Amino acid sequence: MRSRGASLPLLCCGLIAVGFANGISERIFAAISEGNILQATLNTFDISIFVWLALFAGLLLVGRSPPPVPRRGDWLLISAGSLGMLLPVPALSWLAISGLGLSLLIRATPGDTLWRGASILLAMTIPMFWARVLMSLFGDAILAADATLIAWTVGTARNGNLVPFADGSGAMWIAPACSSLTNLSLAILAFVSLVNVTSGKWSKETLGFGLLTCSLVVLINVTRISLIGYYPSHFELIHGQVGASVAGWTTTVLIMVIGWFAVRRDAITLG
Repeated sequence: MRSRGASLPLLCCGLIAVGFANGISERIFAAISEGNILQATLNTFDISIFVWLALFAGLLLVGRSPPPVPRRGDWLLISAGSLGMLLPVPALSWLAISGLGLSLLIRATPGDTLWRGASILLAMTIPMFWARVLMSLFGDAILAADATLIAWTVGTARNGNLVPFADGSGAMWIAPACSSLTNLSLAILAFVSLVNVTSGKWSKETLGFGLLTCSLVVLINVTRISLIGYYPSHFELIHGQVGASVAGWTTTVLIMVIGWFAVRRDAITLG
């Protein structure tokens, strides 16, 4: 019984690592089919640095956690997770990772190493899977919210997801790729990871900083798209690689700076 309990965290770590690889396999295969495998690898297959860091931190915390008390359903859990993660269906891998993470979270004591690691791994599935599920189910409402903010900024009246340019020369369609949801999910992941890597405790101040970061992330995305509404002749510059890079790096730095300040402030306060 003891070896069974001791092996559970490491078994879950191994399964989650395999499931992650299976979950991103569609991106890898797409890069190979386009002949851009080297470039895609250097770009980490368009997966945010926050996701990679969360994967590493979550696995490290879970793997180093004390063995939980073994239960009869442990091997059933492992078997079900293995089936979902080994089948060549990326969505099933993310569901299996979510299930394993949730199971570990439920059986852990709030604030302990296992609980913190499982929280990070669960949060990792938000930008990688659940954000896409939300977009599939509530895409119209999510895009309408973005379009409303952009229309207010540009000073025009939206028609569904269509926002007219400020000069009346045309209009732009707010597509799923232009939504603030992806960056919003990354901001949530970053704060969940930072808090659980450090103390595992949420203060009112840290939660406030997290909400502030989420608001600023949405503001960055809305500002970028709104600039297209003001300067449609510069569409390729703003919407293309240059604009995406500037917005992406600005968002990344913003999340890192505010997140570091928030957890640093908590560390000083608690100390």
